[in-house]
Amino acid sequence: MKKLFLTIILCSYLFANSQSTFTSANYASGNYSIPMSSVSTILSSDNFDTTGANATWDYSNLGSDANTSRYTVTPAASGYQATYIAQCILGGGGFTCLTKWNGLTNVGVVDLDSLDAFVFTLFDVMTMAKNANNRLIGNIKGLKIIDSTGISIPIVAEYSSPDTILKFPFTYQDSGSSFGAWGLDLSSIGQNIQYKVTYDRKWKVEGWGTLITPYQTHNNVLKVKTTLDQVDSVVFFSTPLGLPRKIVEYTWYDATFGLPVMKAEGLEAVGLTTINSVLYYDTRVAGINEEKEDADLTIYPNPVTETLNITSKVNTKMSYEIIDIEGKTVVQKSTKQSIEVVHLAAGIYFVKSTNEENNNIQVLKFIKQ
Repeated sequence: MKKLFLTIILCSYLFANSQSTFTSANYASGNYSIPMSSVSTILSSDNFDTTGANATWDYSNLGSDANTSRYTVTPAASGYQATYIAQCILGGGGFTCLTKWNGLTNVGVVDLDSLDAFVFTLFDVMTMAKNANNRLIGNIKGLKIIDSTGISIPIVAEYSSPDTILKFPFTYQDSGSSFGAWGLDLSSIGQNIQYKVTYDRKWKVEGWGTLITPYQTHNNVLKVKTTLDQVDSVVFFSTPLGLPRKIVEYTWYDATFGLPVMKAEGLEAVGLTTINSVLYYDTRVAGINEEKEDADLTIYPNPVTETLNITSKVNTKMSYEIIDIEGKTVVQKSTKQSIEVVHLAAGIYFVKSTNEENNNIQVLKFIKQ
């Protein structure tokens, strides 16, 4: 009896302290959103290098510069499906284009709100990926650019070398590598620019244990280190420019969430890594969602140049404020459902709505042209 009791205690201990496994079924699918806080100040004192089994990563003292989210969407809701099909048809794909699109992607993963590409800026950067056969493979890059007339245009680039982002299932000490390449020729929209990105990706699960953030403790997470030896190159009016860099990402995966619950990103130079941004799951933050048919709020036009209109299905008095991508309020709270935005600089903004009890109802993204 005593031996049986000790066996039960030992098994319980091993179960509670066993390392996690993250599978393809754990990864986000469809319209999935995880609310985050972002911080990019005073990160030099934080140690992101801890590795090993049963580790504790304590970042409970991290600050918060802005509220944001990371999310996935269905390919049909990505905003890039029609552009891809049109581009495919013009290239001679005909009736096979939709089939080809469906074969290349079943999830859209949001990468960045904006990307500075030397001489122009890309918005709503998204990787259209395929989660199948225990691989997450990036096949199409979706982006938006403001053309010479100020209109936001969606553009797509099919990878010339598809990128195997992750292999499933992964657990402690698993690793992988791949090569990815994609590029854009913007001459079709009046821009004499060719832009290309190539990179070698290497990733390794270098630890498992407990992650502590300011508002959440995640037990049994996996820490993944990813390095991208990347070259961004652009030809601008026949002048070639190139920028080699080594991007380092630390991501923590909790199998109860579809996306990493924390991400620290920076650059490595002469063997030293400098982290310049951190995202972490924040239970206080309401997710920033793309507009849906059954949404309580809708906004139009989007993109907008002068006046943003808001319609609400909520049967209570609402107030609205506009926030920029750095989390700063640029238009103070107002109960008006038509807001003048002509004075705002071109870029990405969010409309945050609150009710009479000051509860956050919804946050919607729009583009100011």
